[in-house]
Amino acid sequence: MADEKLGRYRLLSLIATGGMGEVFLARQEGPAGFSKTVVIKRILRHLARDQGFIDLFLNEAQLAAQLQHPSITQVFGLEREGDTWFIAMEYVPGKSLRALIEACREKQLTIPPPIAVRLISQVLQGLEFAHELKDERGRALGILHRDVSAENVLVASSGMAKLVDFGIARAMRGAETRVGRPKGKLAYMAPELMVSGAAIDRRADVYGAGVLLHELLMLDRPPLGEIRDDGTPEPISYLPPDSLPQPLRDALSKALALDAKDRWPSAHAMSEALESWLTSAGHTVLAADIAAFLTTVHGAQPAAPVSLGDDVGNTGQQPAFPGTAPLPAARVQGTAPLPAPAPELPRSRTEPLLRAVTGPVAAPVAPTAPPSRTGLWILLAGIATAVVFLTITIVAIVGSQRPRVKPIVEVPIAESKPTDQVMPELVLEPPVAPVEVVDGGALVAEVERPPARPVVKKPPVKAPPPPPKKPKTGKVTVRVNPWAEVYLANKKLGVTPFNPVEVPAGSATFTLKNSQLGVTRKVTVKVPPGGNVVLRADLFK
Repeated sequence: MADEKLGRYRLLSLIATGGMGEVFLARQEGPAGFSKTVVIKRILRHLARDQGFIDLFLNEAQLAAQLQHPSITQVFGLEREGDTWFIAMEYVPGKSLRALIEACREKQLTIPPPIAVRLISQVLQGLEFAHELKDERGRALGILHRDVSAENVLVASSGMAKLVDFGIARAMRGAETRVGRPKGKLAYMAPELMVSGAAIDRRADVYGAGVLLHELLMLDRPPLGEIRDDGTPEPISYLPPDSLPQPLRDALSKALALDAKDRWPSAHAMSEALESWLTSAGHTVLAADIAAFLTTVHGAQPAAPVSLGDDVGNTGQQPAFPGTAPLPAARVQGTAPLPAPAPELPRSRTEPLLRAVTGPVAAPVAPTAPPSRTGLWILLAGIATAVVFLTITIVAIVGSQRPRVKPIVEVPIAESKPTDQVMPELVLEPPVAPVEVVDGGALVAEVERPPARPVVKKPPVKAPPPPPKKPKTGKVTVRVNPWAEVYLANKKLGVTPFNPVEVPAGSATFTLKNSQLGVTRKVTVKVPPGGNVVLRADLFK
């Protein structure tokens, strides 16, 4: 995945799979170290030649590219490579409202009503912008989203809600529900979206926002009626929970009215009512308050995505700009690294003797310019010659007084020539035996040999047993219409869509549950070793 290229983008990881396309985290790379993290939505490969799906995909890109609002994810462009169409859009570091709701359920937390109301108010402001958008000639386009749901609202780590996925959006001018299966998620769909030939307008999106507000406040969607033969639920009247403040109950009742004429006339009207309740109740909700609540629920989130296969390791330092690295230090032409300074010799009892031979040592003078390599080596060779001469002199003087001295290491003096190699340090070996001076000045060493140690045979080392072989596995991609909770061997894998899961090779039985439809279905697939199997199920059938 990290090596897959799509046009000028490098795909990093799969985020989600929908009915028409796959969504990837990607990186746009350019000259001079330019790098930008984006999201790529690519039409599914098996639909790449289906002109009907291609038209829907192009319609999404054309509509979404005109939506420039803080509460709507920005679309950068529509591109094509070969037979593959894809859209590049803004990357929002954060999680969806669906992830927030599921995390609160799991941790038994409630979403504070002021935070829930502010998030939905931001969503309504984005919807109002789309509903009121005009073209170059000043004509209102009146774009409808038609799929306002918890999966299609992202909450950035900065505390801002953003609408995504205008995949089934259409302009309101002359819009009506066509014959066929309704598009969208049943729990969030207004009743008129389920009736063939019914006129639809902006109030259908207001209904979806009302369902979403109820879900944030109660961590559950409003109840659905019985499922009819055509797969749609029977509309039922909505009664708000008594535990909510009266202004919020009134706002929900009006948003979820069965008849569109009884609902809020616009997303702006509903947003104004919610903001009015925040003001009258004395609730000040800042983006930082929402961000702090997200941290409480999800934990600390990285400010930027971590790419797979980064060439630069994490040094713990924050670069000045994304995609840049510190420049290396400039090297002056014609220069080379200087050798390390010689270590300072330890002071010893022979220092007065050295001073008597060599005279007082002058204080070092800081050089005004670095010496050349040739002069430096001549200087080092001269110092080495002086050290050997002084060593011989010291042995001659001290040896006449019959002390025990350390053996002398003689260092041959080579001809001083310029070289790129660094002179090795002189190492004086410790004495191995007492030394005595005899007639003729010869040195005789009496070596005391240590007693021989008994040889102990070590038992042979046994080679470690080979690691157990891992069972062969394969991957399964689950695609369910409309959605399902997926279990494998009583273990919940998640709610579709999610990334492919790795399972043991052989037969695997998955349990698919949809509480809205009241459907539970078991599907068995055969997984070959190393294979990737796609499990498809339509719970409407």
